Amino acid sequence: MENKINIAIDGPSGVGKTIMAKMLAKRLNYKFISSGNLYRAIAYNAISKKIDLKNEEEINNSWNFNDLYISEDENVFLDGKDITKEIREDRVSLVASSIAKFQSVRLKVNEFIQKFGNKNKGIIVDGRDATYRILPNAEVKFFLWATPEVRAERRLKQNDILGIKSNYDEILESIKIRDYNDMNRDIDPLIVSEGSIKIDSTNMSVEENFNVMLEEILKRIN
Repeated sequence: MENKINIAIDGPSGVGKTIMAKMLAKRLNYKFISSGNLYRAIAYNAISKKIDLKNEEEINNSWNFNDLYISEDENVFLDGKDITKEIREDRVSLVASSIAKFQSVRLKVNEFIQKFGNKNKGIIVDGRDATYRILPNAEVKFFLWATPEVRAERRLKQNDILGIKSNYDEILESIKIRDYNDMNRDIDPLIVSEGSIKIDSTNMSVEENFNVMLEEILKRIN
């Protein structure tokens, strides 16, 4: 029986981290955990409860992991309500990017994922700091990249499929703002961490990107 390993995937907003993580999880029979979805759920919770979005303590105290549930097909539930579609909205994404700067929130999210990963080898985590903060001991680490323009096109298509009305220019602007915030925040900024394999998927198809990553993983498993 093959040894299961943990895999961490970093990269900016809209680069396809989640798609790759899901495809790899399915192919390898691993468990996918999206840190981004956890932050989006916390942001959605804060917005819903009309909490001051600058109040770190109140935001962090307004939820616990018993409130959150992620199903096998990656749907996100908050207090029993399916919020999978709602947390993909741009306003929630922007708030998620903002609250992700809060150290107490990050520590709480990271601790949950680390405990899970230590108990259950064979998890794939994506995020902005998955390779050096969430799963620093992951056996395989990736940093995915693509230009903001290509990522905006991909997000537009994704939203169309989900039935979310959106505008290319607004998505592009939102992505550029998120990139700036993610790369310039004081706490756990978006970087290519030591030991990460960087993959530029700007001119790659989904299948090409997947195959490059799978090949790197299989080298280490075998």
